[in-house]
Amino acid sequence: MSEKVLSKKYADDEFNWEEIVKLKYSYSKYNIEEIDNSLFKKVSDEWKSFKAESINSKPYSYWKSVGKTVLASKVFIICLLLIIIFVTMSLFIARGETPVPLDRPNRNPAAPSSQHLFGLGLMGEDLWNKMWIGTRSTLLFMVFIASIQIATGILIGLIWGYFSKLDILFIEIIRFLSMIPSLILWLLVIFIFGGQSTLWVLVLAISLTSWISMSSVIRIQTILVRNSEYNIASKVLGTNSFRIIIKNILPKILPIIIQTASFAIPNAIALDSLLSFYNFGFVSDLIHAASLGSILNEVVSDTTWQLFPHLLIIPISFISGISLLFFLVGKIFADSLDPKLHR
Repeated sequence: MSEKVLSKKYADDEFNWEEIVKLKYSYSKYNIEEIDNSLFKKVSDEWKSFKAESINSKPYSYWKSVGKTVLASKVFIICLLLIIIFVTMSLFIARGETPVPLDRPNRNPAAPSSQHLFGLGLMGEDLWNKMWIGTRSTLLFMVFIASIQIATGILIGLIWGYFSKLDILFIEIIRFLSMIPSLILWLLVIFIFGGQSTLWVLVLAISLTSWISMSSVIRIQTILVRNSEYNIASKVLGTNSFRIIIKNILPKILPIIIQTASFAIPNAIALDSLLSFYNFGFVSDLIHAASLGSILNEVVSDTTWQLFPHLLIIPISFISGISLLFFLVGKIFADSLDPKLHR
């Protein structure tokens, strides 16, 4: 009996599928009655509902994969250890001391020696203590500036890129802030607060414009991924915009954010030096306080460094070394976040 005859035989009758299967396999190469049932295991309904569409593979964690990639980089490990050592030393060395002690016996600069590792500064102060005091102040300034810049830039960039209706609003705000040169705007804020360029006044002034470049980069990246298939599917399923931004868009552009943020720390150190050069730094009393920017500005304002090169070499080495370490750590960490490097 062929399959056509089999189909015609049961066309008008009530279906008995078990009998149909038996008849079908009875005319095939193997007879179903001859198959040993002990070779098969019946699957329960509970297993089918939970396991039928699962992939039986090793558990995968994105962040564990990122950690393995980062820890495999010797450059990252070395730079991270140097940063930890550097920050620890700046927190504890010369703590509670003044950059220029009033009881110093020698009021002239001197080259490095076994007694003074970094030599003596312009006013005869121990440059070793002064450099670590200045580093501590600059790191504090850097943390505030970089944190506000990164947090504000990410928040505004994601909102600006996802909600196209707000595009005109943010463009006009940035156009207004960009019309005034940044330095002039910072000085205006300083004069509004009585001309006192304290740490908090400078942080407020710089934060008005520091977010613009980062938010522009994040906005472009958000626009590129907001209309992806998985985001459209999330919208169709009724997922709210906030969850789409946090769960879908932010992880996708996270490498770009980390890469851009790695430049924020060197920029903060450069701003300290720039404002100190114009005598608007947050350090005004060079006897009782110091920063890397004020130390460098104090050195270049005089020609004594030509006779004692260590006065210029040491501050430049500190500034460039800190900037390079943070940049390398950020660069390697950003590369490790790229999903294409994982499985």
